[in-house]
Amino acid sequence: MALHLPQHTLTMYRPLALSALLCALTVPSELTAQRWMTRQQDAQWAGVNIDKPITPKLALWFDGSWRRVELGAEPQQLLVRPGLQYTLAPGVRVSAGYAYIATAPYGSLPTATPLRERRTWQQLLLTHRAGAATVNHRYRLEQRWIRPVLAPAAGADGTLGPTTYQNRLRYLGRGQMNLGTLTYRTRPVLGIVWDELLMPLGGPAQTLTIAQNRATLGVGFPITPTQRVEVGYMNLYNALAARRANEINHTLWLSWHYTGVAPRQR
Repeated sequence: MALHLPQHTLTMYRPLALSALLCALTVPSELTAQRWMTRQQDAQWAGVNIDKPITPKLALWFDGSWRRVELGAEPQQLLVRPGLQYTLAPGVRVSAGYAYIATAPYGSLPTATPLRERRTWQQLLLTHRAGAATVNHRYRLEQRWIRPVLAPAAGADGTLGPTTYQNRLRYLGRGQMNLGTLTYRTRPVLGIVWDELLMPLGGPAQTLTIAQNRATLGVGFPITPTQRVEVGYMNLYNALAARRANEINHTLWLSWHYTGVAPRQR
């Protein structure tokens, strides 16, 4: 593996690194103006992402994630999210699907009970070039049905409690580019930076607020022409308004990506 990082590579990455730093330091002003307690903890996320074309325009899409905290000692969350993705034009894709999420009480600010969530989602993905970098803008709208798992002490013997319905808007901006001449198995290694905002819609005040911010820096290692492994650090800020608390998760992020080749148009 070559380990050459020429000066022009560092120069090209300065704007992306600055953007990531600004996102990581961004906290909603309404939260910083108040005295909220803050808890910091480590987390480890392992994920899989699959983009498998079945026609020149239509693809099966799936991502799943197994999430833990405290050096992997405690469960945090299991997420599976299948869907279909359709290409409207080069660089423009729309998709929709379903998700199931099981969340355990975790960390120093645990929920009162485990939670089970079912979700539908719709997404717009825009991709373009910016110099040597590939840039993605992902807009996602979610409809969420969340239910607590009731404890046997409540007389329910682990059954699900009442459902709470929520809407949420998410925006993710991601940039990636070759790390100069750095290669793995003769293929270019990628430098990756992205940030995602998670914003609940509606609620008692019917306002758009920022509930989470996920700022990430990582590296992508190509395994084959259609597969790569990504590893990085994610700073996950989570605002727990009901408890007037800020949760900051220092997260080791590891994921496997498969991007298939679309069949030729006949």
